[in-house]
Parts: sequence; C-alpha cells; structure tokens
Amino acid sequence: MILFAKRVLVALCSAVVILVITGFATAQSKQKAVTPEKEETVSFVEVTSKLGISVPPLTHPPDATDLRAIPSGEFSLDYARQHLIPAMGGSIAVDAPDGDGHRGLYVVVPGGTNHLLRKNLSGRYADVTEKAKVSGTGSDLGAAFGDFDHSGRSSLFVAGLGGLRLYRNEGENVFTDVTEKAGLKGKPSELATSVLLFDADGDGFLDVLVTIYTDLSAPPDKTSFVFPNDFSGSNSRLYRNQHDGTFRDITEEAGLDSNPGRTRKAIAADFNHNGRMDLLLLRDNKPPVFYKNAGQGKFEDVTWDVGKEIWRYAYLDAQTADFNHDGKVDVALWSTVGNEVLWNTGEGKFENDEEVLPLVYAANRPFGFHGTVVNLGTDGYDSLLGQDARENWRLIVNDHGHFAESRIALLTEKNSSEMKSPGSERMPVSASLCAVRLGKSGTSQLIALTIDGRVMVFEKRGAVEMKAGSMKKLQGKLETMTATN
Repeated sequence: MILFAKRVLVALCSAVVILVITGFATAQSKQKAVTPEKEETVSFVEVTSKLGISVPPLTHPPDATDLRAIPSGEFSLDYARQHLIPAMGGSIAVDAPDGDGHRGLYVVVPGGTNHLLRKNLSGRYADVTEKAKVSGTGSDLGAAFGDFDHSGRSSLFVAGLGGLRLYRNEGENVFTDVTEKAGLKGKPSELATSVLLFDADGDGFLDVLVTIYTDLSAPPDKTSFVFPNDFSGSNSRLYRNQHDGTFRDITEEAGLDSNPGRTRKAIAADFNHNGRMDLLLLRDNKPPVFYKNAGQGKFEDVTWDVGKEIWRYAYLDAQTADFNHDGKVDVALWSTVGNEVLWNTGEGKFENDEEVLPLVYAANRPFGFHGTVVNLGTDGYDSLLGQDARENWRLIVNDHGHFAESRIALLTEKNSSEMKSPGSERMPVSASLCAVRLGKSGTSQLIALTIDGRVMVFEKRGAVEMKAGSMKKLQGKLETMTATN
C-alpha cells in the first residue's frame, strides 16, 4: 500500500535525518538522498610561491562604492572602464596540457594587465606576457584557449569591452592579434563577458560563442541608475569557423537572436546524447535559456520543454558533470539564492531533487566567485565547492552519488594559519576560482583570482574518508523502515 506524507525520524551521529516515505519503490529511488556526514576536515595548502606564480595586485582595486548609483551626466565608456568593469572581476583561462603534461594560464585582470604564465625548464611558472604581447586592454573579463586553425597550437580568445579579440599562436610564446582579419571585430561599446569554443555544426573545427552582457552606449533612460540592475541585456554572438582562419557571424541564422539577456557565461554539452553540442546560456537578469542543437549549426530554444519548474532563478554560474555516473550530463548551478544540481533524466530533460543536495545560501552579491565543481580523489565523482552568504567556504562532497557537507580548511602562505569554514579569518574575496590539474600528477589544484588581481593556488592534502560503517547503518535503517511500512 502506498503511504502518503509519512515522516520518519532517524538519529545518527547527533544528526536528525528526515525521510519522507511514500512506499517501498519510492524509498528505494530516494536512497541517493541519504547523506552521511564526513568525519575528516578536507585541507587545502597554498602552493603559489612553490609554483613560481607571482601576479602583482591592482594599484586601485575595486570596492563597493564602484557600484553606487550613477548620475546620468557622469556616465561614459571611460567611466565604465574605470569603475564598473573592474568591479565585475576577472578570470583565469587554462590551456590544454603541452608535450610535458603542463598547462599554461592566462590571467584576466580588468582594471589592470593580463598575464600569460608558462612552465619553464626549472618547473616553475614564468610570466611571458611581454614576449607574447597579450597584456590585454585593461577592460577584459574572460578568455579561452583553442586550436581554431588546426595548427597544433592553442591560440587565445579574449572577451571584454569591444567584444572579442583573437591572438593567434605563432609558436615559441609569440602571438599575433588577428581579430579584424579573422572577422571577429565587435562593437566598441559592447561588453563581452566570456568566450566558449565548441564545434557547433559538427565539421571538426572550433566555432566561437561570445556572451554579451550589455551595450554600454545605451545606458538606462533615467536621471540616476545602478549597474548592473538597470542595464538591459543583449544577444550573444555565434561565429562559424570558415576553415581558412576566418569566422562568420551566424547568430541570426543559427536561431540565437530571439532571447537576449545580460549573459554571464555559456556551457556546451551533448545533453540528449544525439552527438551534437547543445547550449545553456546563463543570464543574471532572467532565467537561463536552453538551446537544443538541431544540426547544421541550427539551434532551437527548448527552455520550457526540459522541465520549466527548475528554471526558477537567474543563475550566475554553472558547470557540467556526471554526478551519479549514469552516463548523462548533469548541471550544477549557482544563483544569489544558493546552489542546486539538475539531474539529467535523459533526452535532454532535467529534474531538481532538493533532498539530495545540502543547500548553501549564497553570497548575495552581483559579481565574484559563487561555486565550482572539484574532484577530490581518484574515484571520479565530482564534488561542489562554494561560498555562503557570510563569505565562508563550503564543501559538499560527492561520495558515489551521495552528497554530504564536509569541513574544509585552507592554509595560506601569507600567515601560515588555518582559515576554516565556517568561521575564523577569511581569504580575500575571489573574483573566480577553478579546479584543474596543472601537471602530470593526479592532484588537482584550486586556482583563485582575487578581486584585486592576485593569483592563489591551493593543493589538497590528505584523503576524504567516510565515517566507518555510517553508510551501512543508514542503509540498514532504511531497509528496516521500508520493510515495516
């Protein structure tokens, strides 16, 4: 007999687990919601100096007053360059591994100078920006590496005020600005936030999607306004690779021109397993838009067909991962409300099971780091790392599809003291953070860019262990409850 809305309280390790039992079959399907707590603190130790990374901080870092109300008479593109764009924070692009298994880094610092970092013969990172001539414009926000011309070398795409710039890799850390020649020159007042390289039409060449936030030449028609809230969005641009070193704007013919917004980021994945890359665009003034790849470089807006009840917020960041290893691409999302995971149920449809994931109430700020996906061990299951409303670091560990919050500690080089989450002294505010393996070892590093333009790199120390027997105890109690009912 199906039982409706019956709640059973189970005590375990001084915690109360509430299970809603709706019958044996439902209880079995919800076993992934059983989340034993982690016993050990997961520690990360800063290794920035060890790697030879040294990026100077901004002379005049942004602060809260940069996003004050702006009298219309004061606003201009120059005002935006000095105050608004730096307040959005930069990012770090990570190159594919080179012949030695090491990755290059491109640090984007709005309001300052960008930096290209490469491993040298001594195994430490060296700043080769001057030789490469890729210091940027001072108004850049995002970047990506990609071999767009099948040269065997990763060129550099940089997004910011004025749209997109392309620096072709000539080899030996020498780059050439070929933006205009490649057909990528944008509107001077157009603010691009990120660049996504993917094969949109299945021809084996990288195409380019540049996300557009707003047009700064069209400020709000008010005597005073606030950035970003009062600014309207724009359509992002898709450029098709013409196989000859040039690109062509196909935004309109691809079907990507009908749903504008202040787009922060785009991700591409084959969500419905048909061999084509679909698109998810994140906007901070409206919910995301989901485009299904219909083939031949054409896209169809199917946002409300993939589960409209889950598109509840405007999201600031997202990453993909197969969190439960069922062969389908899931999506982790972060908004100013909190974090969530959308489970791919197949055929490109998603559901949000709130019982599975501990909710971390997010930092309520328009820009800066909110969360990322990180692999903590060798089991291949991706976990979530983020910050809460009090700027504390929060780690949600994924143990074979079972999520549980774990304690986390960061050990910095500067003061040699632990900064734990929650509580204690906090790290500098991060504009962005990503988790990636920089070398050939299996150890992942956390690479943070602070809001004042510094790079901090952390490595995990020790293993992540489950409390002995906790899973068996929980499963045993669950079986007893379901058998009784």
